[in-house]
Amino acid sequence: MYLNPRSASCQSDQCFIKKPVCRYIIVLLLLVTALGIRLHNITKLPLDFSPIREYQNAHIARGLYYETNDSISESRKQVAKLNMERMGFLLEPRIIENASVAGYRLMGAEHLWIPRVLSSIFWVVGGFFLYLIAMKLFSPGISLFSTFFYLFLPYSILASRTFQPDPLMVMMMLFSIYRVMKYDENPTWANLFTAAVIAAVAVFIKPYCVFIIFGGFFSLAVFRKGFWKAVLNRNTIIYGFSIILPAFAYYFSAFGFVGEHAKSSFLPNLLVDPAFWSGWFTMIVQVIGYIAFLLAVIGLFKVKPGQPRALLLGLWAGYFVLGLSATYQIHTHSYYSLPLIPIAALSIAPIAGIFIDRARPLFSKRFMAGFLIFLLLIGFGLFFAIRSLPVKTMFAGHKQKLKTAAIFIGVNPEFGKFLSGDVEIDINMAKEIGEHVGHSPNTLILTPYFGRVIAYHGEFAGLPWPTSDSLYERSVSGARVPDIEKDFTPEHITLLYKGRLIKYTPDFFIITAFEEFKKQFDLRKVLYENYPVLVQNDDYLIFDLRKMSK
Repeated sequence: MYLNPRSASCQSDQCFIKKPVCRYIIVLLLLVTALGIRLHNITKLPLDFSPIREYQNAHIARGLYYETNDSISESRKQVAKLNMERMGFLLEPRIIENASVAGYRLMGAEHLWIPRVLSSIFWVVGGFFLYLIAMKLFSPGISLFSTFFYLFLPYSILASRTFQPDPLMVMMMLFSIYRVMKYDENPTWANLFTAAVIAAVAVFIKPYCVFIIFGGFFSLAVFRKGFWKAVLNRNTIIYGFSIILPAFAYYFSAFGFVGEHAKSSFLPNLLVDPAFWSGWFTMIVQVIGYIAFLLAVIGLFKVKPGQPRALLLGLWAGYFVLGLSATYQIHTHSYYSLPLIPIAALSIAPIAGIFIDRARPLFSKRFMAGFLIFLLLIGFGLFFAIRSLPVKTMFAGHKQKLKTAAIFIGVNPEFGKFLSGDVEIDINMAKEIGEHVGHSPNTLILTPYFGRVIAYHGEFAGLPWPTSDSLYERSVSGARVPDIEKDFTPEHITLLYKGRLIKYTPDFFIITAFEEFKKQFDLRKVLYENYPVLVQNDDYLIFDLRKMSK
């Protein structure tokens, strides 16, 4: 099998990637094409992937941006600050948010496409590090395939444009793994220090990558030294403590020893619940699809023994431990499996190598080079051409078949939004609501995405009323579920806010999620029986709660 560049290097003129300069030109072409695709509809509202999480960061960035902007009125600053505190939960360090604010200032305005472009760049740069990793494990042709998979998997295109720290974290995670391999090949203090510093940055950005990074390091150490020698090795201990120290210091100062988010993430009772394991598998399928997952598992057993197999086993083990450490998110949030994409890209490589080896004698180097460029151009052209096709009409009668096929090949259901750009909301409606409530800093909100989207565009502040999904999350985590009779009083409303109960006195209750409102009979009853309707139409319903404060 063609897995080692040293032992299976190109032997004839038929190998068009024999020269490094040719390979790097192809890699550059892949990276530029991948970035170009990610800029498609980049100025649209960030609703095509995890809007709740993206607008959480958008509120944080706005609050930071308004703080030092003298052209913003004090009332707007107050609303932005409240939303930053209420909807922009402090989870990870605000690196991407501060980078976005720098972009806002540079452009002279608040543009949500700025952080999305930054995330796209981070992911694409991560593709270069993945290529360097693959080149140390496999042949040039297989390395290019792994890079292609990582860059052009539909889910990676969606998730890599998101206003979240995850693309930056994945980039640094791949950089870390590359430096771990450099250290494994030449275990000097300088290489250990470099690997530890880069890994510490990755873990600081978002801690859950620590399991994958350390998994790769430790697995290679076991391969070289054996299990117990690896456990007791001085360098293993130094590396392990070094990479978590900055993150531990930050999270301990911000949340104490165990924050509320961590408490709600690790729910050991889920480990014995079959729904947890099926949900986790469903998230994996949404990210890479059935076929890619199956090939990745097979490839893990086909990969050459030695450094390649040791590294991949460590990365897979790290991903598994990641899932066990975040039991709630791993089976409900697909982007928690984002690090699986580069792991799968490397694991599929041995399977791709089988086909590449068998096909190589059939083609000349000129043919292969031309064919690769032809495929890229055709794919790029089809990508933009499909935007003008009446896709919804063409496939209206085959939705279930298409959905099933998409799951098998790894096309996320949300990918259609990316292609069509059909992700707009009625911003005018949000602005109307903002005017009706006088841009109030104290509202209750029952709308899609926990009110984060509508509050952002309507420029009013408030707290979300729990939906059915959030009530399910509370039930599995053991958190308090609302009791309308006890919580909804003329003086105040008792809400669960950031893990603690607070007494909140809102001025208005804003509702746009009518189906959700219908499900909550007790809430409807107390509102209609006790509070006047301020505005009601087909798009939104607003109750006036100001008499509560009288």
